[in-house]
This record gives sequence, structure tokens and C-alpha cells, in this order.
Amino acid sequence: MAGSPVNFRTKLIAALTASAAIAASIFSPIPAQAYQASSAVSSLPKDIPSIHIVPGSVINLVSSESKVPVRIQNDFDAEIRVQVHMLPSNTRVTVPNAVEVVVPANSGLNAQVPVKAIGNGKVFLIVWLTSFSGLRLTENSHLQMNVNAEIELAMLITFGVGIAALAVIGVLRTRSKLRRKSHLEADLS
Repeated sequence: MAGSPVNFRTKLIAALTASAAIAASIFSPIPAQAYQASSAVSSLPKDIPSIHIVPGSVINLVSSESKVPVRIQNDFDAEIRVQVHMLPSNTRVTVPNAVEVVVPANSGLNAQVPVKAIGNGKVFLIVWLTSFSGLRLTENSHLQMNVNAEIELAMLITFGVGIAALAVIGVLRTRSKLRRKSHLEADLS
């Protein structure tokens, strides 16, 4: 009875549940283990040093290529070398590679991760830290970015047209003044 409807439904429900759990762990600021042991999380001490990503505000990307700042806080008494990894939630943005930074002891640092905009719209960036050897140091953090890549070109064109219009107005005004001056000189002589 491997092909019975009950067995198929059970497998389908299990697959959907697993997919929902994966999606929740990717887009949730709370790690998946926290859902299972929420009472244990509240009893953990708060003074344990760590290295972590500080959540930021919504990022507006108005160019085709830029660097996204990611704030990293180091609570240890020694500097730590980490790699900042970023994964976009859709194909509107690409992240060419991870960035390696050295975070000083007991301080924070803004890592600049390069991104390239392909389309416009809302993108969620999934960010995590690893050690130089590839050991994962943090849970996923989520940054929201609004991408409007074509606005840079539109702003440049508008700015260029404005400068050209001011130049034309300046030339016409100067020619008008010179013409009036020559007419006044001709009338006086």
C-alpha cells in the first residue's frame, strides 16, 4: 500500500510543514530553536559577550551598483575577523561575494557589502557572519531594501536638462543686455 491516498496525504503534509518551517526560519528574526524552547531563551544570561549584526532601518537603493552598510557589534575583548554573507530574497539584487572585515574589540563597525540592482521593488537581505574558516557565528538577520535602480539615470537626465536650460537662459539674457547696450550707445552718439 505504498501508493495509498492516506500515505500520499501524510507525505504531502510533512513536506508542506517542512517547507513552512524553513521559510519561517529564513524570514523570522527569532531563531527556530526559540519557538521550541521559549522559556529557556528567557532564562539565558544577557551579559554573555558575542559578535552580532545590529538591525538597521530600511535601505533605499537608487543606483545600479552600491555598497550596503551592515553594522556589526563585537562585545569580546579581542578583535575578530569575520566574513559578512548576504543572500537576497529575490533576483532584483545580486550580491557578488562575501566581505571580510576585522571588528575591533568592544566596538562596532559598518561592513560595506557590494550589491548590484537588476530590477525594482522590495528585497529582503538575509545576512549572517562566519569565521575565516567558515564556521557560522550568527543566526540570520534580515534587512529590508527598496530598489529603484532607474531613478539614478532619471535624476542625472533631469539635472543635465536643468543645467542646459540655465545655460541657454544665461546666454540669451547676456545677448539681450549687450544688444540693449549697443542700441543705447548708438542713440547717444
